[in-house]
Amino acid sequence: MRSMEFSGRTVDEAIFHGLNEMGVTIDQVDIITVQSETKGIFGFGARNAIVRLVERETPVVPVFSAINEERREQREERRERRDRKDDRREGRGKRSDRRREQPREEKEAAAPVEELPYSKELAEQLDSARFLQELLGKMGVNGTVSAFENEEGIKLKIDSDTDGLLIGRRGETLDALQYIVSLYENKDRKENGYRRISIDTEGYRARREDTLKRLARRNALKVAKSGRSFAMEPMNPYERRVIHSALQSFRGVTTHSEGEEPNRRVIITPED
Repeated sequence: MRSMEFSGRTVDEAIFHGLNEMGVTIDQVDIITVQSETKGIFGFGARNAIVRLVERETPVVPVFSAINEERREQREERRERRDRKDDRREGRGKRSDRRREQPREEKEAAAPVEELPYSKELAEQLDSARFLQELLGKMGVNGTVSAFENEEGIKLKIDSDTDGLLIGRRGETLDALQYIVSLYENKDRKENGYRRISIDTEGYRARREDTLKRLARRNALKVAKSGRSFAMEPMNPYERRVIHSALQSFRGVTTHSEGEEPNRRVIITPED
């Protein structure tokens, strides 16, 4: 378990330097503020901020394979569409038989994601939501923020007419906003512990979660049948948590993460 100290003109800058140096994301470390920044008087007595980043323990094992999940998913979906057409043409009903034979875990993967009761009133009370609203204004985005809070953290939703601008390629823009707001929310939480922040817009997180869960269970079924381990594509910490959660109760397989950011991935292995 690594523990390193970093300095910067502000606490946020020190954290940013530390995350880059250690090659981790903010939810993979515990942050301890050793020394807050001081400006001094006329330049005298000024001190940089110092933080200690303590990496959280994660299991590390070899990667067995590296497969581009997105292309594989597309190929399999095209193959399934062809199979369905063949079944209807020949009247054999093989697809229906296969659906009846699928385990309960895989059938449940396509279940719709529950809509959370987001509230604009709550957003007006939360510092993180107000900060996100200010960020949107500085970006020139006309949008409103609503919030939902539970024991797992704070979930923020952006309603706007940007047509995907806030999502970016594979959610990169949304992830960047989430990272910045997480830094803001946790900069003074030394005593209260880390607070998880999740940001969504246009239902992207829900759609992505549903896709990841279906993909995870499909690959888990193959691992359980073949007895061979499988490496998912590299994902960010949020998406890896979705995979781990989706397969937590899947019979016959276990999961763990391996590798360094941004190439850290989930490995599905047969259960001993």
